[in-house]
Amino acid sequence: MKGILVVSALMTVGMLLPAAAGDQSQPQGSRIVRMRTLRPGDIVYVLLGGGGNTLALMREDGVVVIDTKLPGWGQPILDAIQAATDRPATMIINTHFHADHTGGNVEFPTVTEIVAHERTKAHMQQMDAFKGSNARFLPNMTVTGKKTTLFDGPDRIDLYHFGAGHTDGDLVVVFPEKRIAYFGDLFPSKAAPFIDTANGGSGVAFPQTLASAVAEIKGVNQVVTGHEEGLVTERDPSAVSVDITTPRTMRWSDVQEYADFNRDFLAAVQEARQAGKTVDEAAATLRLPENYKAYDMRRAKANVEAIYSELRK
Repeated sequence: MKGILVVSALMTVGMLLPAAAGDQSQPQGSRIVRMRTLRPGDIVYVLLGGGGNTLALMREDGVVVIDTKLPGWGQPILDAIQAATDRPATMIINTHFHADHTGGNVEFPTVTEIVAHERTKAHMQQMDAFKGSNARFLPNMTVTGKKTTLFDGPDRIDLYHFGAGHTDGDLVVVFPEKRIAYFGDLFPSKAAPFIDTANGGSGVAFPQTLASAVAEIKGVNQVVTGHEEGLVTERDPSAVSVDITTPRTMRWSDVQEYADFNRDFLAAVQEARQAGKTVDEAAATLRLPENYKAYDMRRAKANVEAIYSELRK
């Protein structure tokens, strides 16, 4: 029994797996998960690749997995975790329902608790991936209020729901004793977010949801985004790696900046609409402060259109 391994040296494990039919998220013939410690000597890891970012907390009685990537990536996640512990995965937390964060749920046979917001569960119940016998991989513990706490001591996890943003069921996962927060796709990267208005997402509410998080979450100094961009530089592309080197995560000030970005984006869109501009004109002439010049704006026009639609209602 190796128990929980607190990594004290670089450990690299190669992983080449058959690609699932129709899965275009990774070149045929391989799925690569890269796993790194979030703090040297600690037992919280970030697992990169295969969709949304995944976190793993190695508890004495089992592993808590936060988000499970795209379908077909559950086993690579498990294989990476087993490089650090022989404890089974016992709990999954899904920050929202999209398949790049829930697709691997069905590949965790030892999990007994799956936690998500009640609206996330409702969305997952409509997904083909969780029909029939796979319904057992739906959440069986739902978050209904603003804050829910799991465990205590150094393993404590606080789950927050601040309102609509990316979807209507987004959770922020905070490890208060470790001063770490995972924002899922409420903070996907430094980019205009994807707003899933068909499933309760809101470009109008997004800035206030983030502002509430900034105001109410205390003591965090290390932030993991929902996707890999801006999180950590590429390592060996042929291996799973467990590394004592702390990855380049975001700081709490980056969350504040992202809240400000979404506030300023909304204000600019409202101003354009009041000026009588069309969606195309607004997107083409959107003026934002210079400090956002490095942001990925590929979704800007879609977000302008979403906000216009909301404001018309």
